[in-house]
Amino acid sequence: MKKLIGLAIAMGFMLQSCVTTEEVTVKKEGNITYAMDMDFSELLQTMPTASATSGDVKKALDLINGEELSVEQLLDISLLESKNPEKKKDSILKANPDLLKKTENIRMRVMMNDSVGNIALKVMGKNANDLNTSLKNLDQLSALGESNGKKMEAPAFVKASTFEMKKKSFNRKVEIKAGELKNSLGEMGQMAAMFTYKIKVNFDQPIKSVSYQDALISQDGKSFVKTFKMSEIIDNPRILEYTVELK
Repeated sequence: MKKLIGLAIAMGFMLQSCVTTEEVTVKKEGNITYAMDMDFSELLQTMPTASATSGDVKKALDLINGEELSVEQLLDISLLESKNPEKKKDSILKANPDLLKKTENIRMRVMMNDSVGNIALKVMGKNANDLNTSLKNLDQLSALGESNGKKMEAPAFVKASTFEMKKKSFNRKVEIKAGELKNSLGEMGQMAAMFTYKIKVNFDQPIKSVSYQDALISQDGKSFVKTFKMSEIIDNPRILEYTVELK
């Protein structure tokens, strides 16, 4: 069960999912929500069963299935099988005093049963600057790995993303060098060719143009979708950069 709980907080696990969808929603008033949804249903079906899991942990998983959880809730769940969870939690928070403050606008949701495996991350920004800071603060998730000895990380290209809204223009930059992500992944990067990464961006007003020439714009003109192979992103994360002009 620790492995399953780890899936809910290990964003680096995204490379093993079949389809990852990144969705950005921009409101007229300025707030921006960044969401990432990872479907690993096929992989989940190949995992061994968790029959040896304690009853308390099984009950906890049933309670959180489909629920949006704060980082503190995830930390509590990950410590359920620890000998002294309160002491362990205090130790982690003492070593990472900014963990809860810097992740207060981050939520995660896990959905797992016999045939469905899905993890969702949501970061809610009051404006573009707040979102950019929050994405960098995803580094704080590594502290959750201290509960089970495994490093937990958000994808580097997510933490390196910067969004900017100026009147009728919205853009995303990715401050990471070509080859840097590929080198950091090692052999895991070789698996990426079979996986899909889709981005969707939503607005309250119609789109005038998108820098992706092959982007699919919705019928109402207020959103677009662009699909990549994960291997393309690993080779050059900056292909995720785009500019949108609004009417």
